[in-house]
Amino acid sequence: MNFLAKRYYFKMTSARFILIAALCSVGYNYIFLSKLFADTGICISLLTGVLLFLLFVLAYSLLFVKYAAKYLAGFFIIANSAALYFMQAYNIAIDKIMMLNVFQTDTGEVGGLLGGEMALFFIVFCLFPLFLLYKTEIIYAPLKRELLTRLKMMGVAGFLSALILLPFSSRLDTFVQEHKRLLYHLMPSNYIDSTLSAIKIMHKHHDFKVLDKKAKINRYWKNNGRKNLFIVVVGESARAANFSLTGYKRDTNKELKPFAAEMMIFPKADACGTSTAVSVPCLFSPYGREDFVPGSASYTENVLDVLAYNGYQVLWRENNSSCKGNCNRIPTEIFCQNGKCHDKPMHADIKEKARTMGNRAVIVLHQHGSHGPDYFNRYPEEFEIYTPICKDEVLRNCTLLQIRNTYDNSIAYTSHVMADLLKNLQQLEDEYNIVVIYTSDHGESLGEEDTYLHSAIYEHAPKYQKEVPFWVWMPDSAVKNLNYDRTCLRRRSQNSVSHDHLFHSLLGLAGIEIPHYNPELDIFAPCRR
Repeated sequence: MNFLAKRYYFKMTSARFILIAALCSVGYNYIFLSKLFADTGICISLLTGVLLFLLFVLAYSLLFVKYAAKYLAGFFIIANSAALYFMQAYNIAIDKIMMLNVFQTDTGEVGGLLGGEMALFFIVFCLFPLFLLYKTEIIYAPLKRELLTRLKMMGVAGFLSALILLPFSSRLDTFVQEHKRLLYHLMPSNYIDSTLSAIKIMHKHHDFKVLDKKAKINRYWKNNGRKNLFIVVVGESARAANFSLTGYKRDTNKELKPFAAEMMIFPKADACGTSTAVSVPCLFSPYGREDFVPGSASYTENVLDVLAYNGYQVLWRENNSSCKGNCNRIPTEIFCQNGKCHDKPMHADIKEKARTMGNRAVIVLHQHGSHGPDYFNRYPEEFEIYTPICKDEVLRNCTLLQIRNTYDNSIAYTSHVMADLLKNLQQLEDEYNIVVIYTSDHGESLGEEDTYLHSAIYEHAPKYQKEVPFWVWMPDSAVKNLNYDRTCLRRRSQNSVSHDHLFHSLLGLAGIEIPHYNPELDIFAPCRR
């Protein structure tokens, strides 16, 4: 009892505290070191571990000054443990796009990541170290002696670091470039640099970029007495590999089969990014994946603005975390508030809503789709078609079959939602020329190569995170009235597409031409009569 009542359990000099903190920081980097070991072997990884220890000694000798040392150490414990949990649980890397996703997420998405294993992890790797830190008294020498001790530590650490690096100096740049992707696992540099970059993206001032308000109106279709209704459905985390419409062995798109004859089903489509924060704004941007700047949606107009300028009433319906800046200047309806909503209610009144929007309307439906890791929350119980399923927020605790079953159930439900939407729209064919475009913001990893979820760095991301479904439903009445050739559309659907095509294809459908419009990226353009 006397032990528990003590103000401090441990007493140590500041020099010893710095050495222990540096050693702990190396320990928190075991994922980085283990990946380096897998790439380079034992010798390089051991030398890197020693070098990290020396560099942490250098840094902490400068940072851990009296009155600030415990606060800084506490910050690193909290931040390191949080980053470590998500890196080891889902095999993710931390870059500026990942941090941008963190800042833009909502409570519903966060709730899907929380669970008992995470709580246990934080008790062991965060709360317990914080408690020990709180119960440790750091003893500082008089100022001159303290400064001399710090200088000696920094000198020794710097000298030993130079000895380690000197033999590799001639090829150090090449080595770093070859293993650059591993630096996204190195703490605390990964989350500090990524956080600063994400904040810069969100808060840097930019002059607002306006797209061309004056457009050439090319109404290439005949005056057929019908209104135009174009619907864009943006799925969430739906990957092409699990869509039976493009060859998946499981019949996950069973309810869409009756509509297949009136569809353009593209066999391969590439997403603009591997995260919602990048792909959703990029999808509606004129710039394409190569030129799109993350965060630019907040200060740049998009295709929806152009449509609104030129006679179309535009509506965004949101069932995900947010429209990521796309709907800043257009009417928006928000459906989901807790992150556990299903998608079907979002279009329950679609016929009535369309009839209130005039002769030319564009509606965007942003689904919650197959957002993980809690895929089981994405569909009602009656859509538990494939079993057994995974109900653990830490996907690596489930078998790959359980994960795939649960994910496929969410895809089957998305197919049901889309089929129900198309059935409702069929009832409007006598009034409207209807076109529905469906794609997903990005794909998803389901444990392949021990990787889960999405948001991997695009250049190193597996194909499952980049390849998405992309199909267009255009009933025969719309094909005729909009003056397209069905045979040509079927032939065009054998080509590969990407998110870069949406901006230009929507403008082409609407008969609007601006300088940003590129007919070569308009999937419908070659098929106009």
